[in-house]
Amino acid sequence: PVVGVTGSYGKTTVCRLIARLLSISGKHTGLACSDGLFLDRRQAEKRDCATWEAAHRVLMNRAMEAAVFENGSDAILGEGLAYDRCQVGVITNIDPDRHTGRYYIETPEQVYNVLRTQVDLVLPTGVAVLNAKEPMLVEMVPLCDGEVIFFALDPDLPAISSHREQGKRAVIVRYGQIMLASGEGEIALAKLADIPLTEGGKSTQQIENVLAAVGAAWALGISPDVMRTGIETFFVD
Repeated sequence: PVVGVTGSYGKTTVCRLIARLLSISGKHTGLACSDGLFLDRRQAEKRDCATWEAAHRVLMNRAMEAAVFENGSDAILGEGLAYDRCQVGVITNIDPDRHTGRYYIETPEQVYNVLRTQVDLVLPTGVAVLNAKEPMLVEMVPLCDGEVIFFALDPDLPAISSHREQGKRAVIVRYGQIMLASGEGEIALAKLADIPLTEGGKSTQQIENVLAAVGAAWALGISPDVMRTGIETFFVD
């Protein structure tokens, strides 16, 4: 599977966490992100590798069984993406002000059109993982050829509620725990207090990053036990 991650912030952390979850699930995983180029748990290059060239190298590596790529808006506009379609496309969030002023991007609508690229590339059998807190990302749901998994800290957002009423999946927080919600059912995955990345459940941004990564892992069929182990033992410098 190919996993692409874009958004305004949090992309690198989400990429590294998804790659870790894939790795401990048993797949040889390549990762190209701002922190470098990683083949399984070995850092092959220590530079900004959120580029077409680095992603292409991962795709050409026959030893890799899965690939995770960070795609910033500048890379999408300046180089394009190294893959035609993907199994999972993640958009962490959207802040138009972080993208304007470059490549003639001046309006929120233009930012929307750039970041929607990641949703456009999801396979009919794939999944888009989107932040339900962001109205612009909720608008992207009809653009996805495959399934959509929402994630959000607030389990009562209208987008989450209507999504679940249709029997669809979401990753939410309730009672200080990450929950895998499908239709009316919910399964507790892990307590925020047990996840180092969230700083004991105090960092809203990092909680959202974990939710996004869990959504991608769920889309890839990674078991809850593996997801729990991965997020409870993941550390970022």
